[in-house]
Amino acid sequence: MMKTRVREIDIMKGLLVLAMILCHCIQFFGDESAGLQKYLADFINLTTFSGFLFCFGYVCELIYYQKSFRKAAVKMGKNAVRMLFAFYISGIAYIAFAQRKSFSFERIYRVLLLWEYPGWSEFLASFAAVLAVGIVLYPLMKRMNGKVFLGITVVSLVGCFLPYEQIHNPYLALLAGSKDYITFPVLQYGVFFAAGVWFCKKKTSWDGKTLAAAVLAGTAFGIYYVSSGSLPGRFPPGILFICGGIAGVYLYRLLSLTLKMAAEKSQIINRAVSAIENIGMNSLFYLLMSNLLIFAMEGSKFKYPSRNFAYAYDLIILFILYYFRGLMKQKDKK
Repeated sequence: MMKTRVREIDIMKGLLVLAMILCHCIQFFGDESAGLQKYLADFINLTTFSGFLFCFGYVCELIYYQKSFRKAAVKMGKNAVRMLFAFYISGIAYIAFAQRKSFSFERIYRVLLLWEYPGWSEFLASFAAVLAVGIVLYPLMKRMNGKVFLGITVVSLVGCFLPYEQIHNPYLALLAGSKDYITFPVLQYGVFFAAGVWFCKKKTSWDGKTLAAAVLAGTAFGIYYVSSGSLPGRFPPGILFICGGIAGVYLYRLLSLTLKMAAEKSQIINRAVSAIENIGMNSLFYLLMSNLLIFAMEGSKFKYPSRNFAYAYDLIILFILYYFRGLMKQKDKK
């Protein structure tokens, strides 16, 4: 029977979910312009979407690309639809709760037809697009090797130099980036998906070439960040932003492997790591529901913008979602 779960990948997804929820709380209720929260938000913004795409690629190789095209396409298509519906729910909730705009069919249509990408929800549309492109590129991903990965890397990095100001179509913006829309374009971030596929195929994590590439990419990004004090272009992404993501994903990968090994040696550590792993196994639930809770708080009079409130609400969200998951598990047992 094919193994469909890899513990370090679930741990990595759990870490990424925790980071994204914290970042959203900082952005809505804290202060991402200075101090510790600025550095936290910058690091999370740099690495989280890229990290998720790495995990996507790894999982797709594990459970999809080892199947026939027909079976893989059906399963990946269903998953893409799940992501798309999550985008619809989150996007409409952002318009209704956070922006507090009045209801109109036109606003709903714009979201449903992907003519508009509401704030803090666009990453879900990109997840769906990545899976759709992953189906189209099935023959290429099936033959993934060092040369294919290098080619995809070059294409992704070259894509960072596209004339973004000339791209005005919302669908092209989702695939290749644009200055008219806030998106995570598939073309530029495709290197992370391909890296996940390649790492899974190689079944290795510790090698000199990967370390050298991560150090080189991180150095290029680091020089810019230290000299400017801010992130390089993110919407749409520039090459230095993608380079920073490469180093960040490598760090997440090493951290998840380290936690896995530590959990195998200590029961206490294993409990904590298992909790993170469980979040990773239910990442879409946590991402979608946390967005709804954040948008609802943002649109209410109950919010209290402050750095401490950002941390507190992050913990409150995690407690609420942990409680909800417990109720769902109890219902399944009955």
